[in-house]
Amino acid sequence: MLVYGDHESEIEPGAYVADLKRRVVAGGGMTVPDFISAAGLVQGLADHDFHASGQDDVSIELDALMAMLVATARQIGKQGSAVELLAPLDNIAWPPSLTVRRCEGFAYYALYPELYLQAAQGVPAGAVVIGLRSIGTALAALVASVCAARDVFTVRPTGHVFGRDIAASVALEARVRDAPASVTFAIVDEGPGLSGSSFGGTADWLERLGVARERILFLPGHGGDLGAQASPEHRTRWNDARRLVGSIDDLFGVQQDSGLSSWFSDLTGPATAPLHDISGGAWRAGRDIPADPGREARKFVLHATGGTFLLKFAGLDRITEAKFARAQALYAAGFSPEPLALRRGMLCERWVAREERTDMPPLGAYLAFRAQAFAAPAQGASLASLVNMARYNIGQVLGAAREALFTGYAEAAAELQPAVRPIQCDGRLQRWEWVPTAERWLKTDAVDHAEAHDLVGCQDVAWDVAGAIIEWELGENEAATLIAQVMAGRPAAAELTALMMLCYLGFQIGWWSYASDAAGLAQRDRYVARVAAMLAGQGVPRRRPGSSRGT
Repeated sequence: MLVYGDHESEIEPGAYVADLKRRVVAGGGMTVPDFISAAGLVQGLADHDFHASGQDDVSIELDALMAMLVATARQIGKQGSAVELLAPLDNIAWPPSLTVRRCEGFAYYALYPELYLQAAQGVPAGAVVIGLRSIGTALAALVASVCAARDVFTVRPTGHVFGRDIAASVALEARVRDAPASVTFAIVDEGPGLSGSSFGGTADWLERLGVARERILFLPGHGGDLGAQASPEHRTRWNDARRLVGSIDDLFGVQQDSGLSSWFSDLTGPATAPLHDISGGAWRAGRDIPADPGREARKFVLHATGGTFLLKFAGLDRITEAKFARAQALYAAGFSPEPLALRRGMLCERWVAREERTDMPPLGAYLAFRAQAFAAPAQGASLASLVNMARYNIGQVLGAAREALFTGYAEAAAELQPAVRPIQCDGRLQRWEWVPTAERWLKTDAVDHAEAHDLVGCQDVAWDVAGAIIEWELGENEAATLIAQVMAGRPAAAELTALMMLCYLGFQIGWWSYASDAAGLAQRDRYVARVAAMLAGQGVPRRRPGSSRGT
């Protein structure tokens, strides 16, 4: 299924370096976002060189940058003139532009740098530390800063998603072969995911170069097994290998008045009970609601003297800074719970108790507000990409029959593309995302799904209109009313929404196909049934592409 997408940004290195230094000076030290930004420069240059030659290689400049990154890792959170550590950035012959990838663990999965500083305590001194790009650039520097590494470098695993391998120069391979036979090799990355092939392929490469299996250890992002797509050989090695994993619960604590409980105590008052972890679907509290526990953000309920609050991981990098402003705007407009602060990657907002209501959420007013308030500079996936995604995903469940649904859609995507007005769309219009209170409906989880780990990204508000029509099972007249309320005066609004409806269904089918519990797979089946109804000419009637375009 086509679901995920890497988020990249093209930067001009000179301006990027100047901005990084300005932030470090203004902040009086090296913050986690600063460190992540510095690692992005190293990753960008390493990938630039990799794509130029087709392999990872030895480079004086990259070695100097990795040494700088290790030094900055030691200064995270410390006051002082950390900007001096960035001096090597001025000695690099930067290309005109670099591609910096957003690191998933820092952005979505609560992969705090402190977890790797903690795990690195178990790495033997003088190890060779190998980071797997992208996020492994930063993680390897963190580990190397603790274990006094003999050598530290990064590689880019490439090839089939379930069969990664390493392409390295003779010079880089010589650095591996020349290491004393007593040296440990520590492979550092987030994950593993469905196959763990990045870890496995890198270990394969080391073994081909003569590194004994017992000299290889792994520093992953979690303590679980490899995913279902792992090869038997990789699974056997993984299960036998030494693995060092940091625990967010051990590191920050969930006990009363310790760790996370104290981060917001000036706003919430002291904790009156240990934090209640509602990650991994536990927030459902017995309600019949689908979830996908393995892909949820970490979240906790905090009971304090000032009330009850939700703490949710929102991200550690610079992109996260805009999320609190969006949360404030949604609250001020009366659509979302009150946000108190965003600190150390955690968003704190006031907990909302559910009440019974018989009316509908204000879908039209809410989406109209988002369309006006949250304009985005660029679209995520193009309409053509969305159509291709939907055709592929739906084809996985309906086969060739799905082509009848897509007649005219490729042409419509091309013609409608100029009309797209991208916004920071909500992306989660499901019924369970709305909380009924005594005063009003409130929309939860509404801040950052346009920046999630998927291929959708920022889209026209028509994406959310289509989602609302599907999730709330609106009839033809109700759908037309919603379109008019949110997209009043826009040419071809009905056609654009029609296209988005099919793409939305295709995406949801793909997303829930990866669900790890039965309730999530049942949700996928509901979307499949909706598509099948469309194929049979049922469901919400909609204007087909080309029928009255431009009206």
